[in-house]
Amino acid sequence: MIQTFTLDDVVRFVYDEMDDDEAHKIREAMLLDDELMDMCHQFMDMKHTLDENPVMKEPSPSAIRNVLEYSRTFNVEEIAGS
Repeated sequence: MIQTFTLDDVVRFVYDEMDDDEAHKIREAMLLDDELMDMCHQFMDMKHTLDENPVMKEPSPSAIRNVLEYSRTFNVEEIAGS
C-alpha cells in the first residue's frame, strides 16, 4: 500500500517532529516521489532562511508611538465611570 503524506507531515519531517518510523517512511516515499522530495527540499530551504534571518519580535518605535498617541485620545475617567 502506498502511503500519502500531507503538507503537515512534510512540515513535521522538516522540523524533526516525527518518530523514527514515520521519518523512515517519508524518506522512502521521497525516493519514489520527486514532487515530495522537491517539497521537502523547498521547506528545508525556507526553514534554513528563517533560522538565519529571524523575524523581528518587537514592535517598531513608530508602532509604539502610534499606539501611545491613540491611547491618549481616551479619557480614562469616562471609561472607568461607565
